[in-house]
Amino acid sequence: MRKSMPHIAVALALSAFGAGPADQPQKNSDELLAPVMIQAGGQPIDVEVGHAAPFVGDIDHDGKLDLLVGQFGGGKLRIYKNIGSNEKPTFDKFDWFMAGAELGVVPAG
Repeated sequence: MRKSMPHIAVALALSAFGAGPADQPQKNSDELLAPVMIQAGGQPIDVEVGHAAPFVGDIDHDGKLDLLVGQFGGGKLRIYKNIGSNEKPTFDKFDWFMAGAELGVVPAG
């Protein structure tokens, strides 16, 4: 069974983008925006096993914030490149994080 990224993690990830409902402005840097579902290719981002751990950063050094999603099952890492802008991030398909020719993983479990 596939599980969606937890809403609180999504809100944390999107707070770095400055995204979120316009009627809930961020009062200070210690507060999270209301949770939203992140989509890629028009579908909610899901992981294969367990829960996800998102990270926002400019992974490909193009000036746009991308989304790295680690999953508990197997420690695999997905990279969703931002094909939109930092103001309106858009994600499509993911690529697996690679360590040379091998699939890059982090300790999990």
